[in-house]
Amino acid sequence: MRLSLVRGGLATLGWLAVALLVGGVATAEPWLAPGDVGLRSDLQLLADEGIVATPLTSWPLSWADISRDLERIRGDVLRTPSLEEAYVRVRREAFRNTRVNEVEFAVGASAAESPVHVRGFEDTPREEAEIAGTIDWTGARFAARIEVARVQKPADDRRTRLDGSYVGVVAGNVLISAGYVEKWWGPGWAGSLILSSNARPVPSLTIERNYSDPFEFAALRWLGPWRASFQAGRLEGSRDDHPRAHFMALRLTARPLPRLEIGVSRTAQLCGEGRACTLGSYWDMIVGNDNDQALGEQPGNQLAGFDFRWSPSRRVPVAVYGQAIGEDEAGFLPSKYLGLAGLESWGQAGRWNWRGYAEYARTSCDFSRREPLPGCAYESSIFTDGYRYRGRAIGHAWDRDGEGWTVGAVATRGAWSAHLRAHRVDLNALDAGETHSVAPRRGTLRGIETAASLDLHSARIRAGIGYDETSGSRVAVDSGAKAFLELRAYL
Repeated sequence: MRLSLVRGGLATLGWLAVALLVGGVATAEPWLAPGDVGLRSDLQLLADEGIVATPLTSWPLSWADISRDLERIRGDVLRTPSLEEAYVRVRREAFRNTRVNEVEFAVGASAAESPVHVRGFEDTPREEAEIAGTIDWTGARFAARIEVARVQKPADDRRTRLDGSYVGVVAGNVLISAGYVEKWWGPGWAGSLILSSNARPVPSLTIERNYSDPFEFAALRWLGPWRASFQAGRLEGSRDDHPRAHFMALRLTARPLPRLEIGVSRTAQLCGEGRACTLGSYWDMIVGNDNDQALGEQPGNQLAGFDFRWSPSRRVPVAVYGQAIGEDEAGFLPSKYLGLAGLESWGQAGRWNWRGYAEYARTSCDFSRREPLPGCAYESSIFTDGYRYRGRAIGHAWDRDGEGWTVGAVATRGAWSAHLRAHRVDLNALDAGETHSVAPRRGTLRGIETAASLDLHSARIRAGIGYDETSGSRVAVDSGAKAFLELRAYL
């Protein structure tokens, strides 16, 4: 590591170690943000057993919804040690995050050598060094969180960040919030084709269901527990195409069967400096009235599609999942699909719960064809900077025209969790141009990485190591070893 990084990172981490010794309990939040693979694995185990009913493929999740499910269970439902372990861990986190009327503080710092550039579901440091302070408060109806971070050598030239900050209010069964909240839409562990935490969170107003109660209307009750989320945000002002373009996103998820979850998603870029931005623009976007107009009159750029996760039998610990997202529209339906598919299995080894997954993705339009369309996915004739925010793809971390596999495993025991993943991907495989956030020209990435975390009463410690090997010209990922250390203390 660079000397300045080591000095700054270790000094901060040492100060936090002192805070850890005198700290109190963890902070409370109304949402469970994406990033914790161990907690996600525990929740999925409880969901497959029918203990948690809320859909789990639209992150962040509602802690209120999860807590209510946990409070309803009977003791005899926890029929195996692995279920008991998962229940205890999730229940502990739910209790911490549903306390009300307490102002709480946290500080955190991280140091990283070659930060992970191709991000999956797991939250890892984005920059070489970071220090952050957080204050939050959750009430019966209102919640607020301010997180201010200072980073070293940011890739987007933004050294001060408010990521994770928000204000929110509950009105009936509707949760309304405004801020910088990360999202992950879809069943994938290595990526989401439409909205992931690869890019920094877009500042947005979000309206979503707080509880996933089934419809009372008999004709729709078969959908089971369901969630809905609508996001209206604004992209960066430094774009070269149309600064401060608007970003819209809508997702519906449901569990019509206890072991089947389905979701539909739609996102759009529209407006921005130099473009018309009227109610008519929004209407044309909503009804899909765009491809039959002249380019200057089209409302913007859209993606839409569907996903699922299905575990056929309680006796066999296997689940399949998939996602198909259309880059274009034909006949009022998505077309020119990008594709993702995966397989999961889980079990217990000794006192450790484990979950393994294998995931394939191809981020090219018409991915299933022998010759897909080059330079199509995450690109737009209107928004020439593409489907990206501050230099990173809003969808899959591989960006346009990636194809490859990721295999991984998650293990949890008590306060410990660990994650191992390996991937091989052909980046910008169709070599369709340089508007690409990872590989301006064709390249290949092979990598392996592992991380472990320890949750204490007053802190969380995480560390990880890995190795990347790249070939091709100008791949943004550096070949060689990488590592990170992160500490967060609750005061």
